[in-house]
Amino acid sequence: MEDRVKINPAEAADVFARERLSAKRYGHTLRVADTAEDLARVHGLDPYRARLAGLLHDAAREVTSEEFLDLAERWGLPIGEPERESPKLLHGPVAAELARRELGVRDEGVLDAVREHTTGRPGMGSLSLVLYVADKIEPARDYPSVGRLRGLAREDLRAAAAESLRRSIAHNEERGRPTHPMSIETLAWLDEAEEGA
Repeated sequence: MEDRVKINPAEAADVFARERLSAKRYGHTLRVADTAEDLARVHGLDPYRARLAGLLHDAAREVTSEEFLDLAERWGLPIGEPERESPKLLHGPVAAELARRELGVRDEGVLDAVREHTTGRPGMGSLSLVLYVADKIEPARDYPSVGRLRGLAREDLRAAAAESLRRSIAHNEERGRPTHPMSIETLAWLDEAEEGA
């Protein structure tokens, strides 16, 4: 499979995702890849890398809870209490490691974007912001503030990511569910950067 990546990484990533996902999740993956590619163009980033990250981001999403924990432990990926309580939070880090090991992806920016797309990370780069936001605004997403978020994403990725995090945290609070500490730290980082601008 590594030879296929050298020839056409996006095509290999597409096959990689399609083989691992249900039709519904694969459809979401394609919409995120399209959205990420579009946002990258709007913001002067490499659309090819954004598409690759989009194709890979949920490649491990349908792994079982036991498999998430087993793979994360085997590969030395960080597992905190939130991940033990909800192992699907590991789908980004596991997908990034699968992409590295099985597809030979070596682009750390792409791998970081895949790793960070669920919770965010303070200091995350532009490609990670593109994927994070694209996952929240792809065309099939339908929630009250998504239209506003789509417009904001075309103007300011950091502001769109911060707004998305605020919405997610509020949603969790309404449902009495905890928010991952990394998401809270990411929002604080984004807000701090905004205040300093």
